Amino acid sequence: MEIVLLHGLVGLAVLLVLWPTRAGATRFLRRWGVPEPTQEQETAAIRYLRTRRLLYPPLFVLVPAAATALAGPLHLASPTWGPPYDFAALIVALLLAETVVALRPVRGVRVAALTPRRWHDLVPRSAVVLLLALFGTAVVFAVADLTARPWAQHVATTAEGLSPWYRDEMLRPSGVLVLLGVLLGAVAVFGVVALAVRRAPIGDPESDAALRTRSARVVVGIGLGWAGAMASAANARLSTLYGLRFDSPDTAPAWFAVVPATGWLGMIVLIVSLGGWMWVANPAKPAAAPAVAGAV
Repeated sequence: MEIVLLHGLVGLAVLLVLWPTRAGATRFLRRWGVPEPTQEQETAAIRYLRTRRLLYPPLFVLVPAAATALAGPLHLASPTWGPPYDFAALIVALLLAETVVALRPVRGVRVAALTPRRWHDLVPRSAVVLLLALFGTAVVFAVADLTARPWAQHVATTAEGLSPWYRDEMLRPSGVLVLLGVLLGAVAVFGVVALAVRRAPIGDPESDAALRTRSARVVVGIGLGWAGAMASAANARLSTLYGLRFDSPDTAPAWFAVVPATGWLGMIVLIVSLGGWMWVANPAKPAAAPAVAGAV
């Protein structure tokens, strides 16, 4: 319960710090390609940001609460307060906020665009390639875990001298959970991008394009962080499995010999994913405000 309350306080603090104001909306629109926002554009941007950020406190509470409730039935370790868990809760809350808002019906004045939109008009192709590569890396690690699962379960239940924590860790369906996380993350990310491309226009074309681009790029950035977390967790699981090899070296899978060489991949993948998140979730070049007439 303390974990849930702490995350709720974090979500409330994030909401207070990031609460949109008119001055903030002006800076926001300029960063995303609107050089001199009008009052109507600023109002639309405030509404856009507010609907997302109001979801932060409840989602920061619901995510750890759901994780705690599912820990027992899925034979998972009880969630604890710490950087990895906080980071996972943050990513899930942000991703759910973008997904929920993207699914809401569009309201307000709609102005049709003459030029068809495509996903790569909003998100760089290289960002999507990186996202797919990270998801693919997580899948490879998870499948490797699943192939070794029967052996690990047998050793964990028959070997002597194993600590209860280590034995429980070996019996958890980590590979299945990583694959499920990859699937749900990919569906959420690409679903939000598709909605950003296809939703009905709101307001004037200039601010509408800025908000579409921001939605698509931010959710892909969050997806990069999520994919990196999944790949890093699956890689750490392989290292844990490798430790079990010493209790039954003759029956261990032959490919275990390469596991020590992959130990550094988890950290590299996580660093790349975080760097990719910061890159894609920010505009390439903020729009410059028009020069004041008569300025020297």
